[in-house]
Formats: sequence, C-alpha cells, structure tokens
Amino acid sequence: MTDTKTKPLANARIVGNELAALLPQDGKSWIFKSHLVMLNFYIVVVMMSPVTMGFDGSMMNGLLSLTTWNDYFGTPRSSLLGLINAVLSLGVLLAAFPAGIICDKYGRRASIIGGTLVLLVATALQASSHNVAQFIVSRFLVGVGIEFTCMPAPVLVTELAYPTHRGKVTALYNVFFYVGAIASSWITFGTFPLNTTWGWRIPSILQAVFTIFQLAFIWFVPESPRWLISQGRTDEARAFFVRYHAGGNESDVLVDFEMSEVTQYLQSEIESSKMKWSSLWETQADRRRLVIIVLVPFISQWAGNGLITYYLSLVLDTVGIKDSFSQTLINGILQIFNACAALLGSLLVDRLGRRTLWLWSAVGMLMSYVAWTICSAINYNTGNSASGILVIVFIFVYFFHYDIAVTPFTWSYPAELLPFHNRSKGMSIVNFLNGLTLLFNGFVNPIAIAAIEWKYYIVYDVILVVILLVIFFLFPETRGRTLEEIGEIFESGTPAWRTGSMVFGSGNTAIDEKLDTAVEVETAEVVEK
Repeated sequence: MTDTKTKPLANARIVGNELAALLPQDGKSWIFKSHLVMLNFYIVVVMMSPVTMGFDGSMMNGLLSLTTWNDYFGTPRSSLLGLINAVLSLGVLLAAFPAGIICDKYGRRASIIGGTLVLLVATALQASSHNVAQFIVSRFLVGVGIEFTCMPAPVLVTELAYPTHRGKVTALYNVFFYVGAIASSWITFGTFPLNTTWGWRIPSILQAVFTIFQLAFIWFVPESPRWLISQGRTDEARAFFVRYHAGGNESDVLVDFEMSEVTQYLQSEIESSKMKWSSLWETQADRRRLVIIVLVPFISQWAGNGLITYYLSLVLDTVGIKDSFSQTLINGILQIFNACAALLGSLLVDRLGRRTLWLWSAVGMLMSYVAWTICSAINYNTGNSASGILVIVFIFVYFFHYDIAVTPFTWSYPAELLPFHNRSKGMSIVNFLNGLTLLFNGFVNPIAIAAIEWKYYIVYDVILVVILLVIFFLFPETRGRTLEEIGEIFESGTPAWRTGSMVFGSGNTAIDEKLDTAVEVETAEVVEK
C-alpha cells in the first residue's frame, strides 16, 4: 500500500472521513506548496498578537528583579505593584466590546491594525517614563492595544487555516505567547547588569519590534472568508478558497465543499440570529457553549499560573532566592521550558484530541500544585533549602501540564466552539473575562502573598479540583470536525464524555453524494492494494 493511498485515512482523524476524501492525494508536504506556505506565513503574522502579550508579562517579571527599575520607581510593592500590573487588564476590559464591534462591522484585520497603532504609542510612553504615573498610563494603553490585536486574532487564524492545519495552528496560536516571553526574559537578563535606567528602558523599547512586524504585513493578510460571505462578498470568499486552499484550481471539489458548507451555514445562522447579542443564550445549545466560553478564561487565569506569570520574583523571594541574576535566569529558562511544553501540546492536539489534553492537564496541575504547596510550607517552617529547590522543580512540573492544554486552547477552543454569528461576540466575552481575571490576579496576588505567604497556594489547590470536575463534565471533543460540524455536538445534547465517538455529515445532499463516491473509490483502491 502506498503512502498516497493511506493518507486520506490519516487525515480522517483530523478532519473526518468525508472531508479527508476531498483533499489532494499527491503525497506532497504543505511546505512544498507555495499557496499553503504563503497562507501559513500570513497566519504567523496574525500570531504576533499573543507575542506582544507574552513579551509584556515576562518583561514585568524581569523588571521586578532589576535593581535599577526598583530604585527608579521606589520599589513598588503590595497595592501599588498590584495597580501597575492590574491596570493593563483594565485596558483589556474597556477595549473588549469595542474590539468585538469593530471586528464584526469592519473585519478582523481592522481591529488588529488599530491595536498595533495603540501599542506603538504605549511602547513609546513606557520606554520614556519619568514617574510611576506615566508608567501606569502606558501600561493601560498596552492593555487596550493588546485587546484590539488579540480579540480578533484567534478568530482570524481559525477561519483562514487549511482544514488539516486548523487544529494545530489554532493550538499554536497561544504558544506564540512564549515567543514574546522568551525574548523579553532573556533581553532583561542581558540588561540587568546595566546600572542605568537603560536596564529597563531597552526591554520596553524592544517590545515594539513584534508590533512593527505585524503592522508591516497585516495589510497583505487575507480577510476571513466567513466574514466576507457574511457581508455578501461571496466572490472574494471563493477567490480566497481557490487561491489559498486549492492552489488556484477553480474546479477543485474542496472549494465547492467549503463554499457550500460555509454559505448554507451562515445563511441559516444570520436568518435565525439577526446578529443579536441575545443569540449567545437563545437556545440550550447556545447556553451550553456560553457556559464553556465563560469558564475557559477563569481556568486559564485562576489555575495558579498568575502567581508566576507576573510575580515569579515574589515567589522566589519566599524561598530565599533574591538576587537579580538568579531570578532573571530562572525566568528565562522557565519561558523556554514553557514554550517547549506548549509546542508539544499543540503537536498532540490532532493525535490525542482536545478533551484528553484538557483532562491530562488538569490532573497534572492539581498534583504538582499540591506538591508545590507542601514544599513551600516545609521551606517556610524549617528553612530547609532542599524544599526550596523542590518548589522550583514543581513550578516547572506544574507549567508543563498547564502548557500542554491551557496555553494552546485558551483562545482556540472557544473560537472553535462558537458558531460564526457569535464567534467575534463570544471572543469579546472571553477576552473581557480574561482581562477581569487578570485584573484580580494582578491586584490581589501580591497583596495575598505579602499577607499569608505560602498559605495562599491552598486557595489554588481547591480551585484546581473544581477545574478538573468542570473539564470532565462540560468540555466536549472537537477533533475531526469542521467548524460547521462542531455545532452538531451542542445541538445533539450529547454529554461531553461521549462526544469523541460522534459521526457527522455535511448536511448537503449534493456534496454528500460526491463525498460518498470519493470514499467508495478510495476504499476500493486501498483494498486492491
């Protein structure tokens, strides 16, 4: 049996049997197809949005470890430090719904372009800060800019991606968070020996590099074909599928399938919903989706990761690691480790599925966080240095499990679950709640650590138990489904733990006949081999 004949069966695990039968059987990897290389480059441009967020989070961790930054701003701690970090989330909160409106009315790219312009202004203010007030204002604007770029980005990635790539590229979306985190952590490690304000101004300036790259190329990124169809611009949408999914082949059956499926699905949605916000909770299926997309941001930010993302230096202080060299070095190594773990999770998404990775992640986070809590208690009560080292070890173990699922799926999973007419609205809610939870983390965490130290970890131990139960009972499997087929999971009312075995059809008789014929021919050829 040749690789060409077995490939459709492998693709079926990713996109389902029917759609797999329509994909090219030439045996060539996508890296040798110019249209897919170009499409994936454009997707990388969109993925610069989480890079900026990751850069900021890790940079603040690094700045807290710098003597020059602390001396210049008077060593902010407790509520003032919480305000400096939380004000970014306030910007995210206030920009969430305006970004969603722009995304729906003017397209996904318009919001990203506006966000990059705000980020450039914010970066200039932050790098030139002369006092705490200016630094706080700049961070508020960073939050606004991040929201305008990050809200539409996972939506656009999901709607542009080639069918067999969608699972991986949407999971990779948030992995790019660590591209920025790695860059800023090691830049800060390199500048900490500087005994001037340039030690913290240089990382602030370099934050603009990724934004400039995105602004330079976003003009060339195609608009979402689903948004184009929703605006009545079907010819442009078809041109996208022909050029970037079919390599210029006007008669490719894949184009007919995608256009037919998306057009019929959007028409029925638009007619029934009229694009109202109330469509988010009109039916039982809508309410089931809404519950999940509301819970995902809380899982993402209240799983205990917030303590490390912005306040690693404070956690390291509690176990006796207080020098700038050690703290910035550990931060740099942790970001590389996180990126590798998140990349592994993204590569496993089509092999193991979303639900399996969610459950694996929840169990691992709970076990490692409990161990982290116990070791912290021992270190606090006895001063035992070995237990302090174990705290660092369990922090790494915890983030391995966090990054396996939570990092890849925080934005991609809700974007997959939501139907088109609710996708940008739903993602506005996801981003709003993400900002709300970050606001809590940013302001409360440093105060809580200062007040009760290691005992604060127990709160997250309890939360992680709840998270495990929520994932088991509510989170369905979406592997092997098109975006349009995922809606059938919710319409059927199938319990989350049984969704992995569901069977789907295209819902279009003409297309189904073509698919059935293709599958029969392919099966006959495989048997003959």
